[in-house]
Amino acid sequence: MEFDAPTFVEAPVSQDMAKPIVATAALSAGQVIFAEAATVASAGGMEPEEGFHEEDCDDEDCDGCAAIDEDDAAIEDTLDESEHDEVSAYVVEHFADLTAACEAFEALASSEVRKNLFKCFHLIDVDAKAGDTFLSLDVVAADIPATLDAARALREAHPAVIPASLTDDQVAHLIGVLHKHSIPLEDIGGSGLFFFVSKLKHSCRPNASYTDSGDAIWVTAIQPIAVGEEITVDFFDTHYMCLAERKEVLAEEGHVCSCAVCTGTAPDLTRSFKCQAAGCTEGIVHPTNNVYECMTCHAVWDAATIAAAVAVEETLMKELEIDSVDQLLVLVQQSPLHRFHHIFYSALEVLLEDQVADQNMTEDQAMVLMNAQAEALDYVVPFAHSEKVSVYDAIAQAHVEAGRISNATDAYTNAYHMCVMVFGPDSKTTMLFKNLMDHTPTNADEIAAAYGFDDNDDDE
Repeated sequence: MEFDAPTFVEAPVSQDMAKPIVATAALSAGQVIFAEAATVASAGGMEPEEGFHEEDCDDEDCDGCAAIDEDDAAIEDTLDESEHDEVSAYVVEHFADLTAACEAFEALASSEVRKNLFKCFHLIDVDAKAGDTFLSLDVVAADIPATLDAARALREAHPAVIPASLTDDQVAHLIGVLHKHSIPLEDIGGSGLFFFVSKLKHSCRPNASYTDSGDAIWVTAIQPIAVGEEITVDFFDTHYMCLAERKEVLAEEGHVCSCAVCTGTAPDLTRSFKCQAAGCTEGIVHPTNNVYECMTCHAVWDAATIAAAVAVEETLMKELEIDSVDQLLVLVQQSPLHRFHHIFYSALEVLLEDQVADQNMTEDQAMVLMNAQAEALDYVVPFAHSEKVSVYDAIAQAHVEAGRISNATDAYTNAYHMCVMVFGPDSKTTMLFKNLMDHTPTNADEIAAAYGFDDNDDDE
C-alpha cells in the first residue's frame, strides 16, 4: 500500500458478509474507506504484438520472426521463485505439466487464473476453512459446465494438486470465482482475488471507486455516503457505455445493476440528441425507458422523430469513420446526435489517440478535442472519475507546451481535486498533482522531471 488505510474490519462499514455492505458512519468524498491485500495474486502471460510479423512466414533468417521466437522463449509461463511458498511442492515440481493440462480447457487457459487456482489450493491445504471463504462467492451460472469439465480433467490428470477436501463441483466453483471476481492489477500485469472488495455491489452510478497498487486495493468514497447507504463501485468501467452495452457486459459478467439508468428511471446520458423543438437551441434529448424527453424544454418526441434519430444513430454505429478534427466537427454540426453522444465521444478518443501516436493535428485542434472531451465527461459522468484526471492532465501538459502556464495550473488544479475524490488525499497520484498544481512546469524538460520520466522514456 502507498499509505496507511483502515482494513475492512476496521472500516466504518457493516461486517455481515451475507448482507449488503453499508456505511455505519457518514463518509465524505475522498475518504479512504478500507484497503485490502489480495488473497491470491499472479502475473499473467504476455503475448507478442499483433502484426509484428507474418504468421505464415517461413524465412528462418527473418529478423521479425527471430524476435518473436526470442520473446516466446522469454515469456514462457513459469512460476517465479518468489511464488514457490504460495503453492504446494507438487505444483513447483510439475508446473510445466500442469500448465499443459490446463491449457486444453478455456476455463484454465489464462496463466493468472491457473496460478491463482494453485495458490488457492495451497491455502486450503493449510487451512480448510479458507475454502469456505472462496466458495461463499458467487459465479456465473453459464460458466459452470466449462469449469466443471476443467475441474474433472485436472483431477484426472493431476489428482495430487487438488486438496482432498474439495469435490469436483467445489473446484469448478473456485475456478468460476476466479473468473468472475478477479480484479486486474496493472502493476504486476495480472490479477488478484479480493474477498471484501468482491462483496461490494456493482453500480454504473457508484458512490465509491477502487484503486490498485501492487497486489493491494483501496476503496475511496467519491461522494458523501450516508449512514446505512450501500457502498457501490463500477467494476466494468461503464461510465460512457450506452445502456444496451452496459446490460450486455453485465450479463456476460454475471452482474445486475440497480442504478437509476439501468432500471429505466433516469435518462441514458450517453445517448444524447439535439432537441428539435422550436426555440430550444441548446436542449439535449435523452431516452428514459424509451421516452425521449428534452432536459431543457421537456418536449417529448413522437414515434416518427425517434425512429428518424435512431436510424441515423444506427447508421453511424455501423459506418462511422473519422479521419480528421474538421470532419468530426462538421458531422456533429449536421447530425441530430448531440456532441455528447457516445458515438462522437468514441470518435473523439480515437482522434486523440492518433494525435499521440502520429502528431497529425495542430495544437489548437488537439486542445479543442480535449476540451470537448472534458465537457462531455462532466455532463455524462456526473461523479468523480479517474478518466477526468487523465483528461485534465493532458490539457495541462498541452498548455505548458504552448506556454500558457496559468491555464496549465488551472488544469492541474482540476486534476488534483479530482484525484482527492477518486484516489484519496494521500495517494502518490494525488501528491503528484498537488506538486504540479503548486509548482507547475514551464517547459517539456520540467514536465519530464516532474513526472519522473528519464531521457529514454517514450512519450505517452
